[in-house]
Amino acid sequence: MRVATQPRYPHPWLAANCSLVFPGLGQLYRGQLVKGSAMAIATGSLVSFLIWSIFSADGNTVQGLWAIASLLILYGWSIVDALRGYGTNAASALSVSKPTPLKSYDPWYTAFLSQVLPGLGHLYLQRVGIGSILLLLGIVSALLTQSYPTLLPIPVVIWAFGCYHGYHMALTNRQRSHPLIWLVVVGMLVLRLTVGSIPAWVNQTVEQCIVPSRSMVPTLQINDRLFVRHQANYVPQLGDVVVFEAPTAAQNVGDIDAGTLMVKRVIALPGQTLQISNGQVWVNQQPLTEPYIAAAPNYEWGPSLIPADQFFVLGDNRNASSDSHVWGFLAADLILGRAYKIYWPPSRISALG
Repeated sequence: MRVATQPRYPHPWLAANCSLVFPGLGQLYRGQLVKGSAMAIATGSLVSFLIWSIFSADGNTVQGLWAIASLLILYGWSIVDALRGYGTNAASALSVSKPTPLKSYDPWYTAFLSQVLPGLGHLYLQRVGIGSILLLLGIVSALLTQSYPTLLPIPVVIWAFGCYHGYHMALTNRQRSHPLIWLVVVGMLVLRLTVGSIPAWVNQTVEQCIVPSRSMVPTLQINDRLFVRHQANYVPQLGDVVVFEAPTAAQNVGDIDAGTLMVKRVIALPGQTLQISNGQVWVNQQPLTEPYIAAAPNYEWGPSLIPADQFFVLGDNRNASSDSHVWGFLAADLILGRAYKIYWPPSRISALG
């Protein structure tokens, strides 16, 4: 008497769940070690490349955007590929018909739907009440995190609960819980916490600014978008392009609102003597070489000693810039950081300094 055996990989939707957590995991589950490893390595490489391309001074933002598109394609392909290749079962794996009372529900398809949106798996199980509640809670909590990032764990937990609970509700009395459900749930928690933390990480790492005027021409043009690096112990250096909150004197001179950001170049540091005379800037009685300016300054200033914790900043477009020669010294505590990169538009992408 021959006993029927189960196929080696009986759960195509389990493979899809694994790939939804991280590209390549579904292929590794299926035993495709080379393909799965290649997908996982490619994913890690693309993530590293896009971070470098977008946020490093020498990276090209457009290439980073292409890396994001490639990552999304790889992610989708990994999920579809995880569902394929099951021989005669491939078609049934890719098409899940609406169950009838006489049919059992697929727990792993339920988990997959719950990973997409909490509550979808329960709606598939025809549990409209709890499905609708989870769907509403997941969407509302996710939207709230846009304004309150500290609430991020709440939608992530709702997603994980919906996945785990939906999977177990779909099990029949004869089915046992598969141990890989914990890999899926924990992996989903880690993935969503990581992805959801990206905006907060970006805001803590860099400030994004738009150049509003021609005061820094030719170095910066109107509508150039800048990355400004946040550094706790940043000390401006001679020649740094810095972004700062407009001092009170600058607000009064230029009718600028409080909190408005300005961008200029550091010309003199605390304790240095500065003079502008006959179109030349002198720092500690030494001429300052400035290949970046639009034209020599047509005004006189100084000589004057820069006070402690104060800086002297000028626009590169010297004769069309409201800067320290108009409103005075810049206090150190108003400086947000150094602008290190033009990240947009594409034709202007370049490092600063």
